[in-house]
Amino acid sequence: MIGPDRVIWRFDPIILTPELSPYDDLIRSYAEGLGWDWRLLAAVIYQESKFHIEARSHRGAAGLMQMRSRTAARFGAGNLLDPEESIKAGAAFLSLLKKNFRNKAADEDELQKFTLAAYNAGEGRITDCINFADYLGKDSSHWDEIVSVIPQMRDSTILQIDTVKHGIFHGYETIGYVDSVLELYEDFKTI
Repeated sequence: MIGPDRVIWRFDPIILTPELSPYDDLIRSYAEGLGWDWRLLAAVIYQESKFHIEARSHRGAAGLMQMRSRTAARFGAGNLLDPEESIKAGAAFLSLLKKNFRNKAADEDELQKFTLAAYNAGEGRITDCINFADYLGKDSSHWDEIVSVIPQMRDSTILQIDTVKHGIFHGYETIGYVDSVLELYEDFKTI
């Protein structure tokens, strides 16, 4: 396992470059199309699968990007155990989420947070959070404001609000996911 605490150095006659995973070249390629620093996409993959291509979740997600077959198929992946197909599909999904939240986020940093949150919880759940924050008069373009309303989304009274379409949302996992990916990204940037 290779993580922020274990780095492999690849020798290049001109420079030494850190290698975070065996998939760094693929990650760099697909991160470029996403418009992200490759180390952010690497942090997502590490959070999802610890760079283990054979990783599977109890919810039916598989591969480096931990996607479900149906979602991955929407983005052209038929074999989630193929590293390139998994990364390509995951990056395409992240790109779609990024596009869908572009007009809702205050800036690129906030857009990254919304995109990460939606990758973890689903676009509908994060849209519900944004709509609920708007309903409460909060600045819904900042992730911290969204996090501040999530405790109220755990209460069944949320079901009475028309802007909430996907029901109760506990959000603990998603809040932790965004924090963890961004912490990993910061760690990866120092390597």
